[in-house]
Amino acid sequence: MTSRRILYFSCLAVLLCQSGITFYLPMLPAIADDLNATDEFAALSLSLFLVGMGACVMLWGRLGATLGSSRILTWTLLLYGCCTFLLAVSPVAWVFLVLRLLQGALAGGISVAARALLVEQYDGKDLTRAYSSLSLCFVLSLGASQFIGAMIATLTNWRIAMLLVAIPCVLMATLKGWNIAAQHIVVPRRTGERTSLHKLIVQPRFILPVLVGGFGYSIIVVFSSAAPLLLQQSFNWSMWEYGLLGWPISIAYLIGTRLASTFATGYNEARMLRFSSASLLFSALIMLIASSLLKNSAYAIWLPYCLMLVAQGVAYPVSLSLASRQSTGAASPAMALIALVHQLLAALTNLISSSVGMSPTMLVMMCAGLASLAWLATRSKKMLP
Repeated sequence: MTSRRILYFSCLAVLLCQSGITFYLPMLPAIADDLNATDEFAALSLSLFLVGMGACVMLWGRLGATLGSSRILTWTLLLYGCCTFLLAVSPVAWVFLVLRLLQGALAGGISVAARALLVEQYDGKDLTRAYSSLSLCFVLSLGASQFIGAMIATLTNWRIAMLLVAIPCVLMATLKGWNIAAQHIVVPRRTGERTSLHKLIVQPRFILPVLVGGFGYSIIVVFSSAAPLLLQQSFNWSMWEYGLLGWPISIAYLIGTRLASTFATGYNEARMLRFSSASLLFSALIMLIASSLLKNSAYAIWLPYCLMLVAQGVAYPVSLSLASRQSTGAASPAMALIALVHQLLAALTNLISSSVGMSPTMLVMMCAGLASLAWLATRSKKMLP
């Protein structure tokens, strides 16, 4: 397989697996009613998915280094589709939640393997551009799949919507995955000593970019978890209106990824990361001020959030590119470590937000706090190459 085809395959796989975070969000009230779930069902369903993504990423990293990233990507995508099919036929709430945990674990494998394939195929500014494409697929799953999920659930029901995610995963893994496993023999660009993860985690040039990307990712997870119920209950939005919000979200992140892809040169990523983190904090302050002045307007929350997504669209691929360059061994373990940090941060912040009781004011405060942490992480001179 050519590098471009590998990029397309990896991006589509990430698009499908990340839809597990947002595709079903507009349907959450309907799912909870259908399964007779408790009030904590919504927060648990997302938290368990994130816990699953983080719990097994180191195992996926080891398997990727041993068996090959392409094979891991094929099998995890196939199993992810099967798990999503079982979700569509879940009879009770506890079965749904257990399957969400398993689905998250498989999504973690897809994410690690897809990133590792890109590291093995690209370097320098080409790697940053490849990560920009991967990030774009993430936000399409965040925004466009949210709209599609709302549309399908409105026309049919949530079970059919789940099936429409499961079927492409199985078909893609079956028709294309075997071709990758059989014909594509990865020759990693980075060979030599084995990746020392404990040295990476204490290296500022690795961990600081990872933290910046992780804090921004946590903002997206917290907003995605809280927004469906807040907008539908506090601002009387319908499921359809919330689904439509996916389009400005996707466009905002698209602008950010295109900026990263256009202006990244392989040498200016540290400066780009600092600028984007400052923009993230500035957007959070706008949200804080606007929501204080316009307490009854949802626009005061989601419009500044779109500005934050532009900044995160730049920061995320740049942070991945900066961090991945510090690994001298196999790509999979380092990508697994990055995924572990990101999922732990997202799961922790989502747990905090659900435990304190989410309100529009609390959501804004969480976003501002996470943006401040991302900005602080870029202030260290040790991050410079």
